[in-house]
Amino acid sequence: MTERNTKLDAIAEQLDENILAVKGTLELIDTSVTEDELHQLLLKAIDRMDIMQRLSAEMLVALRKCFDKIGEIQE
Repeated sequence: MTERNTKLDAIAEQLDENILAVKGTLELIDTSVTEDELHQLLLKAIDRMDIMQRLSAEMLVALRKCFDKIGEIQE
C-alpha cells in the first residue's frame, strides 16, 4: 500500500505544480505585451494542460487498482 501511496502523492504533487504553472501562465497572458509573447504563453499553458490530463488518467488507474485490491481483500 505504501508504494501506491507514494505514487499517488507524486502524481498529486505533479498535478498541483502544473495547475500552479497554468495559473501563472494565464496571469502572464493578462500582462503580455506582444502577440508573439501571447502565443508562446498559450502554447505553454496548453502543454501543461496536456500533462495534467495524462496525470489525471494515471491517478485514476492507480486509484482503480487500489479499489480492486481493497475489494479482493474484503472478499
